[in-house]
Amino acid sequence: MSEGTVARKQGIGELIRIKPYVQFMVSKIVSRFGDSIDSIAYSWMVYILTGSKLLMGTLLAVNFLPSIFLGLFVGALVDRMSPKKVIVLTNTGRGLFVGITALLFGLGELQVWHLFVITILNSLLECFASPAEVSSVPRLLPKSMLLSGNAMASSATRVAELAGLAVAGTLIAMAGITWTILIDAGLFALSALLMSRVGYPKASTSSNNENMISDSSDSPPVRKSIFSEMTEAFHFMRKHVLLLIVSILFAFVNFCLMPFNVLRTPYVIETLHAGAGGLSLLSGLIVAGMVLSGLWLSHRGSNYRKSVLVIVGIVMLGLSYAMTALPAYMTSYQLPVAAVFCLMMGLGIPLATTPLASYLMEVTPSEMLGRVYALQSMLVVSVAPLGSLISGALADWVALPILFMVFGVLLAMSAALVLLSKTFRTVL
Repeated sequence: MSEGTVARKQGIGELIRIKPYVQFMVSKIVSRFGDSIDSIAYSWMVYILTGSKLLMGTLLAVNFLPSIFLGLFVGALVDRMSPKKVIVLTNTGRGLFVGITALLFGLGELQVWHLFVITILNSLLECFASPAEVSSVPRLLPKSMLLSGNAMASSATRVAELAGLAVAGTLIAMAGITWTILIDAGLFALSALLMSRVGYPKASTSSNNENMISDSSDSPPVRKSIFSEMTEAFHFMRKHVLLLIVSILFAFVNFCLMPFNVLRTPYVIETLHAGAGGLSLLSGLIVAGMVLSGLWLSHRGSNYRKSVLVIVGIVMLGLSYAMTALPAYMTSYQLPVAAVFCLMMGLGIPLATTPLASYLMEVTPSEMLGRVYALQSMLVVSVAPLGSLISGALADWVALPILFMVFGVLLAMSAALVLLSKTFRTVL
């Protein structure tokens, strides 16, 4: 298929004709389905096991540490490796660790220190998987289809996530937390098997040789050091100022979202007076909003400037987040009202993030994408541990609705900061 043909055709019909991309997506869908089941079961398990909001915040903070301290180094390593092999091995490893967690909990032997160790190990594997998945997309799709491809990928994986969240509460009620988490372990293994069958196009030798240095015409090429490749990522980010601006913006967005991410389970139990089904409903509607927004982007997103989409997405996300405080001051219909605002939060997320992911892929050479993505991710999540710890600590002193309202308003106001950037308005 020629680049010109692709440029004229941006629909889902054209994307599903690219078999390797479809195989890649199926593997991601299976993994995401299991992950979403686990997210409910794991959160419920931790809250039942500890009953501590501070510990929940601390665990989430620990989850970000490998990405912050090792992300760039891992990204440089991934650029040297086959992304397919990386994803297969990491999914296998994550399935193993999730399975161990389930067995320990089922036997009544799960301790708090186990949670910390397994969280760090799983997060370390995710450090490898994320840049490998990101660098896979431009290898499987032509450049002109990246926005549509990313939007479709977001929608498809969110549908799987929505399905997982929809059945999570029922699974916990019928089969228990142990079996629910074991199901997730099995789905990781299935995802690894499916990924092993994806046929990646052969990389051109010219791009592979860009990371080589020749001492002379008679000597074999010498690969650059890991440190040199990591330094290249810094230089690339400094050269593309917009990537740095966006990274700082989303670091702040990440910080503001920490109270909701850490305290969603206590919010459902204490404020909405609902059970695991209520947590599944709210999480599921966030995902449903992401699906709808992603589908709209895949068809109509190219008609708008990326900067406009990002601003609208951030404002929608922040204001909806702030409004989740409203049910606390109502005497009835608390869960349905919270559900509406969670749906609106979901609508804002792809608008804010998908255009930026596409821009990163458009301007970054494929042989550098792993480490540049890892560097950007490291910057974005750098404040997440602090946000998690602050959220857990503040929850014992400030009512959850007040926390959500304050941080939601701050998030929405962050959109004004990027509007002051001429680079953001003109380039994106």
